[in-house]
Amino acid sequence: MLIGVSAGDAKFRAQLVALLAGGGHQTVEIAADAAALGALRKAKPHLLVVAGTAAEGAADFIRILRAQPDMRLLPVLCVDPKAGSGETVALLDAGADDAITRPFQPPIFLARVRTLLRRVVWAGDAPEEIVTVLTGGPIELKLVSRQAVVVGKTVELTRLEFDLLAHLLKHPERAFKRDELLAAVWNYPGNVETRTLDKHVESLRRKVGPCAELIQTVHGVGYRFSPGEAARR
Repeated sequence: MLIGVSAGDAKFRAQLVALLAGGGHQTVEIAADAAALGALRKAKPHLLVVAGTAAEGAADFIRILRAQPDMRLLPVLCVDPKAGSGETVALLDAGADDAITRPFQPPIFLARVRTLLRRVVWAGDAPEEIVTVLTGGPIELKLVSRQAVVVGKTVELTRLEFDLLAHLLKHPERAFKRDELLAAVWNYPGNVETRTLDKHVESLRRKVGPCAELIQTVHGVGYRFSPGEAARR
C-alpha cells in the first residue's frame, strides 16, 4: 500500500521513507505546507505519517486535515519530537490515530504502521495484495496480515521467523553476513556471539518444508535466499 510521509525536516523525512521502503512499503513524500491537501488528494495514500518539528504544528495540520470530509478516515501516524505525554495526547485529540515519540526503535515504528494498514485492509478499503505481498519462488509473505503461504498452504511462523524470512525475500540472491541479519532483525549490536540466528534458520527450514533449500548457507559468510533454486528443481 501507499504511505504518505510529511515532515518539515527533509533529512528526517528521507530517513522515514528509507525505513518504510525497507519494510516493503511504497511511499510518497508530502510537503509540509499549504499544498499538502492537494498532494494528498492526488496521491491518495492509504496511510499518512506526520513528523512535525513541534507537536503544536503537527496538531494544527491534523485538525485541518480532519476538517476535510474526504480526509476524515485517512489513518494518521504521528512521530512526536518530544517524549512528553502532553504532546502525544494533543496529537491524538487533534485526530491522529496513533503517535510514537523520538527516538524510537525501527521495528516498533514499522509494527505501528502495519497495525494501521491492517485496519485499512479489514475495512475493505484496499486489498492487501496491492503492494504488501513479498514473493520468492513458491513462498508468499503477506506483510499486513503477517501470513506466510508456502506452496499454497498457510504456515505458522513466529514474529522473528517471519521478519527474518521477509528480510531475506526482499534481497534475493544476496549473501548476508550473520551480524547483518542479527542487526536487521534482532537489532543486535555487532560482534555478538549467539546461536539465535542459526536456531531460527533451522526452524524456518523445517516449517517451509519443500522450500527449505531456498534458504541457503553461505559458508564463512552467513545466509542467502535463492528463489532461482525452485525453478531448477
